[in-house]
Amino acid sequence: MSAGVKAMAVLKSYVIPPLWMLVIAMPVMGITKSIASAGLLLAGLILYGMLKKKKPAGAVRRSRYVDMLRKHIDGLLQRHLRRYGPALVLAVFIILPLFMNSYAVDVLTSALLYTMLALGLNLLVGNVGLLNLGYIAFYGIGAYTYAVLYARFGLGFWDAVLLGGTAASVVSLVIAIPTLRLKGDYFAIVTLGFGEIVRIVFNNWDSLTNGPNGIMGIPRPSLLGLQLSTGTEFFYLTLLFVIVQVYVLSRIDRSRLGRYALAINENEQASEMVGINTYRVKAIYFMLSAFFGGIAGVLFASKQMFVSPDSFTFTESVYVLAMVILGGMGNIAGVIAGAFTLVVLPEVLRGFVVYRMLIFALLLITMMLFRPEGLVGRKAYHDR
Repeated sequence: MSAGVKAMAVLKSYVIPPLWMLVIAMPVMGITKSIASAGLLLAGLILYGMLKKKKPAGAVRRSRYVDMLRKHIDGLLQRHLRRYGPALVLAVFIILPLFMNSYAVDVLTSALLYTMLALGLNLLVGNVGLLNLGYIAFYGIGAYTYAVLYARFGLGFWDAVLLGGTAASVVSLVIAIPTLRLKGDYFAIVTLGFGEIVRIVFNNWDSLTNGPNGIMGIPRPSLLGLQLSTGTEFFYLTLLFVIVQVYVLSRIDRSRLGRYALAINENEQASEMVGINTYRVKAIYFMLSAFFGGIAGVLFASKQMFVSPDSFTFTESVYVLAMVILGGMGNIAGVIAGAFTLVVLPEVLRGFVVYRMLIFALLLITMMLFRPEGLVGRKAYHDR
């Protein structure tokens, strides 16, 4: 390796990250603390480089029996995790709220709502490969559907769940018909414009949505005659919706439709050549994605008991998209992990009031640099 290449490697590994840290932190932390933070980051990078495992020149090759044993143990662990892991996680979620305060339960409920949104968006971004930058619009359509139906016609939660999802799905079809033939960035720009149009409509249609004041007094749902008034009860209801959604999405992934979507994501032209109606498959996924977003919106409206246009901004769409990318596109478990990470982590860092978002951003940047495929990673074809 030449001296110039070595110098560039050192610059990239040990100089640029602390400089970025210094630039980002200075407006928030001041010069002294920023220099100290950059120095700590440089020390950490140097320590990491010193401790990085390097194969010794005279290293003895491991026995093939050791490799066989390791592979056998890894396979056994993977099979057990795949079989018993979901049940274990579900048991933790059922028991955990019983020992938590109301604030922590509310954070977990928000994480479940964002999980529903991220799983719905993952149908487009992860499965089909369509970048939707206005996904939060369907969330808002579902929320306002429940709010308007209750305020005008007195309809309850369970009626609004189906109607909210259907309304979002119908609107998505109207948008999908002229736009699904667009490719890449053009499709993303159209969805971005659609999301902003929906928010502006919510903000200006005073006679229907009450404009920027929003709609108040939305009731909590009831189940078997029991009003779900407490945060713990609503958490379990939201958990039930997430379980049903995960089951449905798992079945879709393993169906013929799911394999069509995977083929389109890998190579759309080749999919068309073998007879797949790519336009119809993308339209179905677009409607399914909007349907789940609308249902999540109904749950959000009943949780908050109030809706306003400020809850459905472009920032929220980016936030949900970050969950999908962080967890691992196309992977249900990864998307769930990404949603909980982005919702729970800022609350864990709430004690660092001044530096909370800075730490949060640095963790995301680090994650994208060292594991760009996401926390869990994308599922391979043979795993579906």
